[in-house]
Amino acid sequence: MEKQIILDGQKIKYTLKISTRAKRLRLAVYCNGDLTVTQPRFLSSKVVDKFIKEKSAWITGKIANFKNSKNEPLNLLTRRDYLNNREKARALISERLAYFNSFYNFKYGRINIRDQKSRWGSCSRQGNLNFNFRLLYLQPEVRDYVIIHELCHLKEFNHSPSFWKLVSRVSPDFKVLRSKLKNGLPI
Repeated sequence: MEKQIILDGQKIKYTLKISTRAKRLRLAVYCNGDLTVTQPRFLSSKVVDKFIKEKSAWITGKIANFKNSKNEPLNLLTRRDYLNNREKARALISERLAYFNSFYNFKYGRINIRDQKSRWGSCSRQGNLNFNFRLLYLQPEVRDYVIIHELCHLKEFNHSPSFWKLVSRVSPDFKVLRSKLKNGLPI
């Protein structure tokens, strides 16, 4: 359901999703600047409004960051772009994954290429790796960081110090690359 709220003097529109499966409130700001709030069924709207207001600085900062992002061309890619480039992305990511896995020797399952709005990649508990086709358009070192990041989740399914130590074995400048990814980067 579409709603709106005033945050830091700005009228912010957002989509409210009420979920029977959610255990806690969740905020997501997508690369096009859209805000989605996922609410567990058992919470009241007053609690949701209070939570959104507490997170107002984060929300408005993320929206502004995406609207000013140098990644804007990535936001304009269409479903057709995805369908036309999915196999090219799969080939490139599979090749880089095999190269980086030669340093780790982790076992993984399927490699899925998706058209995602808010993620560059993910790793399932079953060892399947998912990547956004838009990785094709990133700088090679940033793309490699995402691949290494997801590969390391096969061993450490968290963001603990052990996980970051694994990442740094192959990507010692991961903090710089991670920052580029979060703050917008030239394509």
